[in-house]
Amino acid sequence: MNNIIIEKLKAELLKPLPGLHLQAKMAPKERLNNYNPNPKFAKRGGVLLLLHYSDNELYMTFIKRAEDEGIHSGQIAFPGGKFEKTDINIIETSLREANEEIGIDKNAVEVIGTLTNLYIPVSNYNVYPTVGFCTSEPRFVINKREVERVFTVPLKEFFKHENIKFGAITVRGQNIKTPFYEIENQIIWGATAMIMSEFVEISKNIYS
Repeated sequence: MNNIIIEKLKAELLKPLPGLHLQAKMAPKERLNNYNPNPKFAKRGGVLLLLHYSDNELYMTFIKRAEDEGIHSGQIAFPGGKFEKTDINIIETSLREANEEIGIDKNAVEVIGTLTNLYIPVSNYNVYPTVGFCTSEPRFVINKREVERVFTVPLKEFFKHENIKFGAITVRGQNIKTPFYEIENQIIWGATAMIMSEFVEISKNIYS
């Protein structure tokens, strides 16, 4: 059954993607004012949506970024980072960064598709999400310079309407009104929630 779900997910990811209008469902209100999804001089980055099964339940992997002086300090995110000239492509970026941040062996990850890129104005990054499936339960090795902790969440929790909230998030001393996911006492908002919103819509087609 597990393999069937992954194969169905592969097929869904080959179809035209929902794109910005699904991402926008979880966007801060001000994010979409004069929003350009593909600015010419944006930097490129890749993130990995890493799935695995545990006790026949499909889980998604998230990290909490280390507290530092960075724009995304302390936020919940997917493992990922900037494209390097040595990367073959942006998928390679996602896999390399996941290895550097949480110790995931890229050879243990089956790439099953990609999602719509998402431009993040505050950091001037165009982020390209890769969806990967870890064939065994991952063993995380955390790079403490970049990641405070790693945790996994059952995918089905994102299908529950009661886990979608709206309120003020305090970021760098400012209150931002935004939708967010609140799951197992974790607040998932911003770019991570926007990317997740598209993936949840695609996944619902499999579980319905």
